[in-house]
Amino acid sequence: MRLAVLSDIHANLEALEAVLIAVDQEGADQLLVLGDLVGYGPDPVACIHRLREAGAVCVLGNHDQALVDGQRVHELNSMARDSLLESRALVAEEELGYIRGFAYRHVEGEGVFAHANPVCPEDWQTLYLLEHVRWCLERLEWRIAFVGHTHHAALFCQMESGPIPLTSSELAIGRHRYLVNTGSVGQPRDGDPRASFALWDVDAEHVELRRTEYPLRRTQEKIYDLGWPAYAAERLARGE
Repeated sequence: MRLAVLSDIHANLEALEAVLIAVDQEGADQLLVLGDLVGYGPDPVACIHRLREAGAVCVLGNHDQALVDGQRVHELNSMARDSLLESRALVAEEELGYIRGFAYRHVEGEGVFAHANPVCPEDWQTLYLLEHVRWCLERLEWRIAFVGHTHHAALFCQMESGPIPLTSSELAIGRHRYLVNTGSVGQPRDGDPRASFALWDVDAEHVELRRTEYPLRRTQEKIYDLGWPAYAAERLARGE
């Protein structure tokens, strides 16, 4: 079985479509989405419907939570708050009901899937600092964890001496525990503007981080047309 794992779409329809095409070409058997379908981008409704049509299994992200629970909007930064309020005016009860059905965590075989730290996903802890990665891997009940939230694609392996960041984009699953940050589909922040996602070949015990180009200029034009801050569009081209 081959699983495609993606996260942090952030209402970027062009990026999502490019990833769905790439995933289809790879012959993935299942699509798992690690939250944050909405926020920042101009196409929240279209992205929600595309993932529903694709039969994706989705977990809840903090932006998704803020969309359905207005009390959580204040927890986001100012740009995120503004775009989410815009999104709230676009979505209908159908879309909200779909997102309300998301769990914080999904388990598939020996893997766990969450937007943030899978040990306590409701706390929205970013697994960016190595000390936080260590804390997670030391308590992980599953063989491998897939997360998003940071918008930085990364691989970590828990060795006896502690977690080791892996510099490769591929991972052969062995006897250790592993953490895979799939990066972001719609808003990468690791200096590479291409949409990021992961492929897990369960039978071959192999994980690979993938990047794919998308027509980001179209997304930028939509943001400009909405009158949103120019930075919201310009950051896409810089991967920041």
